Amino acid sequence: MTAPASLRLSPAEVGRLAWLCSAAHLTIDLDELQQGVPAAQRLAPRLHGTSVLLGRRQHHAETASARLDTPVIIDPPATAGLLGLLDQAAAYLEAFADRGEAGGSLPGPQRFREQAATLRAWRADLAGLAERQRGRACGERARAAEQARGVER
Repeated sequence: MTAPASLRLSPAEVGRLAWLCSAAHLTIDLDELQQGVPAAQRLAPRLHGTSVLLGRRQHHAETASARLDTPVIIDPPATAGLLGLLDQAAAYLEAFADRGEAGGSLPGPQRFREQAATLRAWRADLAGLAERQRGRACGERARAAEQARGVER
């Protein structure tokens, strides 16, 4: 599989994604603390850092344009990291729900399964969007190169 392309998202999309990362962070953070997960292996701080970074990018995009049409561009390495983080968070939330059901101590594990499903849906949508945007960018570069050579369609 090729590395994902960069993503161009609206500030509103970035805000929603930051909120999802923050919500997952809060759930996972409590469980990791209770489980005694070593600091170097914890997922929650990475989710928190990502939600803060996305929030900053949203703010910068909103202040850059009075019409809120300035996109937030996430470069390919950050896109790959974000997609992987969403996968990890969804898997953790599923495992958390499974542990709670098995032990009978977790009220409403369906909420955590829904949260995991939402993260997976966003991950799939973002991966598809990155591929579509890569195709669009490649097509634009090819057209620009053809125009530079004097080739018209």
